[in-house]
Amino acid sequence: MSRVLRVALLVAGASVLAVLVWRIGPALILDLLRRIGWRFFVVALLYALHLAVRGYAIWRVLPRAALPLAEVVRIRFAAEAVEMLTFTGPFLAEPAKGWLLTRHGVTAAQAFGAIAIEYLAYTLVSAWLATGALWLLLARHALPGSLHGAAQGILTAMLLFTAGFAFAAITGIGLLVPIVRASRVVIGRRRAEAGAARLEPVERILVDFMHRRPARLAEVIAAEAVSHSLLATEVWLVFASVGLRFSPVDPWVVEGGVKFVNVAFFFIPGQIGASEGVYSLILVALGLPSAVGLTLSLVRRIRALLVAALGLIFLPREAGHSAGHS
Repeated sequence: MSRVLRVALLVAGASVLAVLVWRIGPALILDLLRRIGWRFFVVALLYALHLAVRGYAIWRVLPRAALPLAEVVRIRFAAEAVEMLTFTGPFLAEPAKGWLLTRHGVTAAQAFGAIAIEYLAYTLVSAWLATGALWLLLARHALPGSLHGAAQGILTAMLLFTAGFAFAAITGIGLLVPIVRASRVVIGRRRAEAGAARLEPVERILVDFMHRRPARLAEVIAAEAVSHSLLATEVWLVFASVGLRFSPVDPWVVEGGVKFVNVAFFFIPGQIGASEGVYSLILVALGLPSAVGLTLSLVRRIRALLVAALGLIFLPREAGHSAGHS
């Protein structure tokens, strides 16, 4: 994506955010932020714990004694800094984790295999949460009719993703390499075979782990469930802090409903404007004030920057490591 286009999208997203703030009222948003007060630091702590748990999941996928847990967690925080600094979401942050692991002597196949497994497990739990959230919203007739088709399409895609994950785990047969090879009718045989050759070692590690180590896979999925629970707790804390009356399931619906914002709006730097719009839309669908949705999105954006600053402290150290120092 060209620099000019990225700047244009950033300006467009910031304009959408400005319009949302103007329509809701800056005074109301500032009042809601004031009510959160010191609890903001609890929200930031919950997010830091969320990242640490995801670091633990990566550590459990890596070969035993490959790296100390603390080192893997530091790498996870450093990658968070990369994501926030580049506004690229997971598209650069995930490869950055693998690269940082290789700087500590982990082989490329093991490093990127571990990152792929952790991200796949994280996405799997995200899909389950999003499926439950969309199902509840559809069952309550909370979504506008114009969004029903899109919601049903997302539900179908998530169910297919879960089925593919289960197929690979049960059979030990990978899906990505065959798909890439089948793409030769579109991209040409040479490119398809080259792509499959690069992908095959990583997918082999991924599928072997899923198929041959079901107990460890279950542990990683459980860790990802804990990490998502911490994010839902963030939502609950913000709602409670501003004095909102809500049902116990509402924070889970919100957390499930906003999944994949980074992926769906990857073309908007930092998802500025898009993220705030999605939060506001889901709050309105639940019969809650859109102002709280916008406030929640802003709180999460600020806490992510705060935690990324911590990762920025670790980034030079992690990037400076060589295999000889591992």
